[in-house]
Amino acid sequence: MEANLSAGLPLVILAGICAGTFAIPFKFNNKWTWENNWLIWSIVALLIAPWVMAIVSVPDLIGVYKAEPENLLLISIFGIIWGIGAIMFGKGIDLLGVSLSFPIMLGLINSVGTIMPIVLRDPDELFTPDGLKIITGVVIILIGIVIVSVAGSKKNNVEGSNLEGKSKKNFVTGIIVCLLAGIFGPMINFAFVYGEPIQAKAVEFGASVLNSANPVWSIALTGGFIANAFYCIFLFRKNNSLRLYDTNFKKFLPLAALAGVIWYFSIMFYGMGSNSLGKMGASVGWATMQTLSILVGNMAGIITGEWKGTQKNTMMLMYGGVSLLIIGLVIIAL
Repeated sequence: MEANLSAGLPLVILAGICAGTFAIPFKFNNKWTWENNWLIWSIVALLIAPWVMAIVSVPDLIGVYKAEPENLLLISIFGIIWGIGAIMFGKGIDLLGVSLSFPIMLGLINSVGTIMPIVLRDPDELFTPDGLKIITGVVIILIGIVIVSVAGSKKNNVEGSNLEGKSKKNFVTGIIVCLLAGIFGPMINFAFVYGEPIQAKAVEFGASVLNSANPVWSIALTGGFIANAFYCIFLFRKNNSLRLYDTNFKKFLPLAALAGVIWYFSIMFYGMGSNSLGKMGASVGWATMQTLSILVGNMAGIITGEWKGTQKNTMMLMYGGVSLLIIGLVIIAL
């Protein structure tokens, strides 16, 4: 497919904005545990929204799947692995906060999810001018992520200087969870890459190119839902937290559902935009979306008070890291 930057880039930018802000509604559901919020999020983001969009936007959806059955199982497996990563992503936010967890998790997700599609399709492309440009941009982004993470760690250390051992242990646990989330997270992009035959068949059956990724997302995200739902049920039994749905259910349900809708828009817009960016769309689009997620996530953290009272030199460090993120993003996108 010929690249159409003017059509694809705005959609990927929208994806990044949605990915960077979807967790904000959780901040207002403080009477619920993580699993109460996350199960509602999973039902909406991983089950209802993707299947509704696939059914609405793809004529004869079942016919598409019957015509291209070979990769359905593989896409589902990628979805399940990604789902485990999504669990850890949610726990990472819960343990470290938006501003610190996003750079760590999205840094790994960004680099692996950007480079690996090129490796899987045609490794020689890595050494072309476009491939080297992407690698250069990713390296700069990773340096920026490290700097932002150091700033977040400094902020956390100041806030936690008088914390007991349990809180410090939670910080270490949060770092480990975020690293694993970063390794598993790019599996959703692998599902997108290996779902290209399904996308082509969807177009053949009458779907628009913009909507052709929707039948891939519905399969992959259902796999993700299975992993997330089982873990939430496990936590309900462990923490006896299912009863918390009796607390402010009418108030908190829309907020958790809103988080799910916003997140699904991120993956939907990503598919639309990447399909408009040419043969390296899965790499360029992925890097753009994930980097914008970090930028927007940090802005959201500042707006919602996560960085309130932080020392000036720590803030300057964070701004320096953000500047590198922007530079790396520009290199990749141009």
